[in-house]
Amino acid sequence: MKVLLYSHFYYPEVGAASTRMQYFVKSLKAAGHQVKIVTPIPNYPNNKSYEGFDGISKPETRGEVTYLPTYISEKHSLYKRLWSYISYFFISLKYVLFSSYKPDVIISSSPPLFTPLAAMIAAKLKGAKIILDVRDIWPDIGIELGLLNKKIYIWGLRLIEKIILRSADYITVTAEADKENLLSKSVDEKKITVVYNGADTTLFYASYNSTREKIRKEFNLPIDKQIVMFVGSFNDGMNDIKNLGMALADFDTESNNCHFVFAGDGSNREEFFETLNGSTGYSYLGLLEFDELSRLLSIADLNLVPRKMNRKNIGGNIPVKCFESWASGIPVLISAEKNSEIAKIFEQCEAGVLIEPNDAPAFRTSLEKVLKKNNLKELGKRGRDLVEQYYDRAKQSDKLAEIINKLSSNSIH
Repeated sequence: MKVLLYSHFYYPEVGAASTRMQYFVKSLKAAGHQVKIVTPIPNYPNNKSYEGFDGISKPETRGEVTYLPTYISEKHSLYKRLWSYISYFFISLKYVLFSSYKPDVIISSSPPLFTPLAAMIAAKLKGAKIILDVRDIWPDIGIELGLLNKKIYIWGLRLIEKIILRSADYITVTAEADKENLLSKSVDEKKITVVYNGADTTLFYASYNSTREKIRKEFNLPIDKQIVMFVGSFNDGMNDIKNLGMALADFDTESNNCHFVFAGDGSNREEFFETLNGSTGYSYLGLLEFDELSRLLSIADLNLVPRKMNRKNIGGNIPVKCFESWASGIPVLISAEKNSEIAKIFEQCEAGVLIEPNDAPAFRTSLEKVLKKNNLKELGKRGRDLVEQYYDRAKQSDKLAEIINKLSSNSIH
């Protein structure tokens, strides 16, 4: 079948959204489907066009991907971001509607909500089925985090959410709690499937002995210290960057025999490092390609996953870095509510330490304790089996091809 992937994030951008879409494409192509992708010029997470994409003023197709020039603001304000989403809505809709490509199925990912709204309109006009991939429950999460507080915006986003949920022929979500959220909004359970993000177990794996030493030298990291990582977005979101900064400020890396490694980017990055104030021994590696990230995780000893308080009824919001860490044979220190979905998954393997969110002193104390116990390798081994059995990225992505087969046989009504 002809498939159009309509996404706001895609390669070469890094992050959970882009990675999820790339694995979807890989799985669909392996199943024999023809896939084309429409996406903005890559600019996430620092709101700057990637090298090699500067100056693009009209749609440019590279392989199976068409990159569209949209409004990009270097300022991380809600209004600027909203205008960026709206500009992609109109530019992408115009491009898709006038394109000669006539898809049988359109797959669109949310957030932002404007992207699947455009995809839904295109599907209606082109006579295609529409699959909605819900990565995070918006606007619920935006309201919970305090990013959305004006009633007119909330009302508008709620309306868009209702339209796309009702219009979707099928919906995929990343967690059981996301499914529960949609069921509470009267979405038909028969058209919802959980497709976990998981981890690629062929890409993420532990390295040992001489290989570890070689990779550490490549990244200019100390050989004789425990490597403690944080990798991800420094933007406002579920990562509690502020709390992490307070927990690590003036951390005694010498007595704890550790070295911090930070990778990623975002609007709060400079503020985060100002909080550290140069008092902690660390390396900052910027944005990493996917293969670089897998190599780095393979030689790490612990991954930090600081998550904000998250009410259960806004969805699961399971951090991908947990799966990737466990697949790499390293434990995590994660802050998450005890009744959250990631906490329940954590209990299946106990590969690390779980603490309550919003508590910088407890995060710091827990980090000191786990570093001094010298049992990180033992903890890390527990996670690999869990990922292989339940959360292998390729196996999860294959569910999408199964859904398309159901749609093509008209078994979904």
